[in-house]
Amino acid sequence: MSPSIKETIEIVDEKKFNDEQSSTDVASIDSTNGSEIIQEGYVQDLQWTTEEERALVNKIDIKLMAFVLLMTFVLNMDRTNISNAISDNLPGDLGFGITGINTGTLVHAIVFTVVTIVTNPLAKRMSAHLVLPVLMNSWAICTWAHALIHASIPYTIFITLALTEAGFIPASLIYLTSWYKTNELATRLSWFWGIQYFASAFSGLISFGIFRMSGIGGLHGWKWLFIIDGIFTHIIGVVAFFYIPGGPCSTAGFLRGKNGWFTERERNIAVTRIIRDDKTKTEQKKATTWHDVKISVLDTNLWTHLFITFLGIMPLTPIHIYFPTLIKGFGFAVTTSNLLTIPACFIGLFFSILIAKSADRYGNYALHAIIGCVWSMVGFLAIQFIPDDTGRWGFYAVMLFMASTPSWHGMQVAWMSSNLAPVGKRTIALGAVVGAANICSVPGSQIYQENDAPRFHTGNWINFGIITASAIMFIFQRFRYSYTNKYRSQKWNAMSDERKKEYLKSTTDEGSNRLDFRFRL
Repeated sequence: MSPSIKETIEIVDEKKFNDEQSSTDVASIDSTNGSEIIQEGYVQDLQWTTEEERALVNKIDIKLMAFVLLMTFVLNMDRTNISNAISDNLPGDLGFGITGINTGTLVHAIVFTVVTIVTNPLAKRMSAHLVLPVLMNSWAICTWAHALIHASIPYTIFITLALTEAGFIPASLIYLTSWYKTNELATRLSWFWGIQYFASAFSGLISFGIFRMSGIGGLHGWKWLFIIDGIFTHIIGVVAFFYIPGGPCSTAGFLRGKNGWFTERERNIAVTRIIRDDKTKTEQKKATTWHDVKISVLDTNLWTHLFITFLGIMPLTPIHIYFPTLIKGFGFAVTTSNLLTIPACFIGLFFSILIAKSADRYGNYALHAIIGCVWSMVGFLAIQFIPDDTGRWGFYAVMLFMASTPSWHGMQVAWMSSNLAPVGKRTIALGAVVGAANICSVPGSQIYQENDAPRFHTGNWINFGIITASAIMFIFQRFRYSYTNKYRSQKWNAMSDERKKEYLKSTTDEGSNRLDFRFRL
């Protein structure tokens, strides 16, 4: 629980604060200025055991998180099948080459980013559990409708999917933060982003069979891929309308059971534990204001996290787009190339979750994230220096290692979210970081150029430099948080108890800018 949002004014001894926040003595007051918190399910003096909470979290994981992952799986399957379609000669059928693919990726990234930033505050106000199914069914239509596409409108694929998919991830992040505590998010968000590996694997697997349908109904194999993916998305999207609850106190209903998922005590625990962890979450339904925009834009910590995301994810763009195509270039058949992408998906997912669980348990998110950066750096060096006369399986082994890089994006988002307050700033940040993860595709789409094919030596050196820079920024941000915590602790401890109480009552500092706020490392 962030010290700036405790329920009542109190002096906390150094040992207790070190246990909870890795800092020193602090006096603080909750965001309601000492007033009683009124929220359905919240019980101020409620007590529960560790076993009860663990059982509750397991139930949330099974009943809620599993379905959110299914929706995310569908999203990423629909987003990654473009690389499979490219390997099945989509560019040739529509009359453009690598330059056209790069341009389409660039257009997708720009549209996606703009829509993400604009729709995130709206998704928060309209209730994420309603927005998510609407978005799913919208991009389902856009997906199967690509069977109608022709050469005169090739970039429709990139634009329509960006328009309909952009709001899904930030709306999901807002939704999940209302169910999980801060030190539970890194693992869940790593599953959330890591599931894209599994989605890529499944897309590659079904592509192996679907591409064999080429010619049926006069359609190319890649068109059948879009049709089948779109229909599957519709099915999950319709189910989502009736399955996703508005919150822990509203789980009863069709597909969820007459009595809902929880007993009354479980509902109270589910709500109370989240508020005790972070009382700003009582403001989840509060509308985002221009003031929230202002304090977000002026927060340099947010900008640092956005730059980390922008740089660190950029090199993944050419790898993910051209992975099946690169394998095909080693001498494998189209269908085999798509099948050979599958192992990388499972390896990446396994290590992403393993590293995130360690980060949730031990903290030090930046140091855990650097593992993925180093993995990627080694991978690009291996691609650069492998001899030209290496056999196709040798090339594949190197590409497999590179494409298996563990994702640190979930940890980065959880780390950022826990260090930004109040809730309005956090809402904007969650939309902005998703935008940064996609706008990086603009320069990323230009890293691999046609005149650098097939080894892309220049592009790989660029990727290596970008990854190195992102690793340095992780270290910088962790040092900055640690230094700020020490500075604030020294200044706070030098104040008398009366001065501390006066500060808590009269300060105009907000959220993570408060003197009594300590950053998580």
